[in-house]
Amino acid sequence: MRAVGLDFARRLLADRDVAPPPAPGPGEVVFRIRGVGVCGTDRELAAFEIGYPPPGASWLTLGHEAVGEVVAAGDGVAALAPGDWVVPLVRRSCRAGCRWCAAGRRDLCESATCAERGIYGLDGYFCEFALDRAEDLVRVAPELADVAVLVEPLSVIEKAVERLTATHPGEPRTVLVLGAGPIGILAALVLQLRGFEVTVHSLEPVSHPRARLLTSSGVLYCPRLPAKADLVIEATGSGQAAALAVDRLSPNGVCCLLGARGEARFPALRLIVENLAVFGSVNASPAAFRLAAQDLGRLDRKLAASLLRRVSWRAYGESIRTTPGDSIKLVHVFAD
Repeated sequence: MRAVGLDFARRLLADRDVAPPPAPGPGEVVFRIRGVGVCGTDRELAAFEIGYPPPGASWLTLGHEAVGEVVAAGDGVAALAPGDWVVPLVRRSCRAGCRWCAAGRRDLCESATCAERGIYGLDGYFCEFALDRAEDLVRVAPELADVAVLVEPLSVIEKAVERLTATHPGEPRTVLVLGAGPIGILAALVLQLRGFEVTVHSLEPVSHPRARLLTSSGVLYCPRLPAKADLVIEATGSGQAAALAVDRLSPNGVCCLLGARGEARFPALRLIVENLAVFGSVNASPAAFRLAAQDLGRLDRKLAASLLRRVSWRAYGESIRTTPGDSIKLVHVFAD
């Protein structure tokens, strides 16, 4: 079968024929990949800034945002059957068996031995078929199949929102999201579902398609710096924006950093005096994936579909090496 990935020996982004997965064993499922998304992590991988292949290999199949259709299930798999639609989790529990992985919170792994499909040490889903254990798959409703590739990025938001609201000492009402990429837009939409007053700040003009999408959904979009908020989510990939996120916190506010790179300087005394909290978050728990699948069904279907643009798998060179322009999320598909 065809797969897209990284040749670490030659430091190339390429496609190649790889062996298809074997028949599923006990507790395992084989599924056909129906869509695989591309995000900033894939672009960092393609620049060889992060990531590594499976042990003893020089090739890593990319793809961690995926949706697929079950084609075969092994013995002991009761919750999934051929024809079901699934989204795979990204991270696998560590070999060291740390306390968090043992408790089912692989996203909080504190060892250096966890692996992530398509990123660290395990092949991903930018291929035609994949095999996983059933416990690493989240079933999605068939009517969401065309937008279910959004479950993985949405799961990151679900985890962040849970911690934001649990950390704030009061009843937060206002939220500021920095960045109008896929994570920023999904964050705004999910927080709007929760009843928050949401503002998105980004550099795109109000006429930009992403800005128009947000305003059409009732989210306030501000290309100029907005007022302070109880909760702030940074989803820009900029260290400078991380400092801005902290600056925009109201007293007792909580900030979550999701994309910042590089260095950021915070006024320590203000954090103390105003009881501010700042944390980072990565990956998501199985429960967050399941909640993401539920919330995706609550979003306006046309709105969710408008976030995606489908392209052939052969377009990977352009889509992974460059940003998607006006498109919000590119999804690669293999023809039947």
